Amino acid sequence: MQKNLPKKIPVFDFILGAKEKELVNSCLKSSSISQGIYIKEFENKFSKFVNCKYGVTTTSGTTALHLACKTLGIKKGDEVLVSSSTNMASAFAVDYCGGIPIPIDIEKETWQMNVNKIKKKINKNTKAIMVVHLFGHPVDMNPILKIAKKYHLKIIEDCAEAHGVEYKGKKVGSIGDIGAFSFFANKTITCGEGGMIVTNSKKLAEKAQSLKNLSYGKINKFMHNDIGFNYRMPNISAAIGLGQLYKINKIFLEKKRIYSRYKKNLENISGINIPLIREWTTKYVMWVFNIYIDNNFPINRDKLVEKLKKKNIETRNAFVPINKQKVLIKKYKLFKESDCPNANYIMNNGLYLPSGNNIKNSQIDFVCNEILKI
Repeated sequence: MQKNLPKKIPVFDFILGAKEKELVNSCLKSSSISQGIYIKEFENKFSKFVNCKYGVTTTSGTTALHLACKTLGIKKGDEVLVSSSTNMASAFAVDYCGGIPIPIDIEKETWQMNVNKIKKKINKNTKAIMVVHLFGHPVDMNPILKIAKKYHLKIIEDCAEAHGVEYKGKKVGSIGDIGAFSFFANKTITCGEGGMIVTNSKKLAEKAQSLKNLSYGKINKFMHNDIGFNYRMPNISAAIGLGQLYKINKIFLEKKRIYSRYKKNLENISGINIPLIREWTTKYVMWVFNIYIDNNFPINRDKLVEKLKKKNIETRNAFVPINKQKVLIKKYKLFKESDCPNANYIMNNGLYLPSGNNIKNSQIDFVCNEILKI
């Protein structure tokens, strides 16, 4: 290890403050660590924050997506069109229902689903479109709403990385039939682990609430109404999330600071590409600062990652897209690795830099200077 290196700069970190500790301690004092008052309060306040009437907490972003698919009735053989460049929880949630995730390529400039690629993938088995608002940038929703209406498709919004993001003045999660959020430790706000689905449909909300709680019977609790799941968020997790929600605007300001600092430092370096923010984005909330490398940069992405690691700078590579997942190709035999060239390009050339909520400007400058030296 080289001498005089700074302490490791993690790709992500977070701070839990006094409010979170106060609410957690109240759970401990009352012994309400499993179910309790903070679950409903968190559901109500977060759903209101994203302009939805109803919220249903879950154990994770993955189970939120699964619950969303199940609530909408996705079943064996149903096809769901999904942005190929995503965490595989998006695709797996469809598979858990017996459905088939069909990858849609992205725009290289934004990393978001290319809406012009959707129509040619629609057939008699297509039942829904799952948009992924990746890294805090919204997908262009108006064309998708028109397509969904024409072909009678449901819309699931994967908002795991898009808390507070707005598309043409509308909060993501409130635009489609149902939205799913994650509160994992590296998300914009966290419960440690947890998720939530949001919707403006009372019928969907009631179905989701029942399914997530083993579908207990209304008259005889143990005469179950459906094959349900135990996706109950613990009260102690909801308390953390609620505490985080109280200071979400402060977190947004930190996200804006981090994004602006990186952008100012890196936007004029040849070979470094910062994804575009499209005109339909009325509120962009950076989840992490992502970039991709092109041939104008003197070394490739993997060598850059290696050099930054030697300087105690942690990074993460872009997702391996759905169309590259051999386990899914083998199972469905409906798509091949070359189907989404832009997603493949980002897989090979994309990464994100340390973007924790409390990273200092001096640390951002250090990261950027090391890139500049190359």
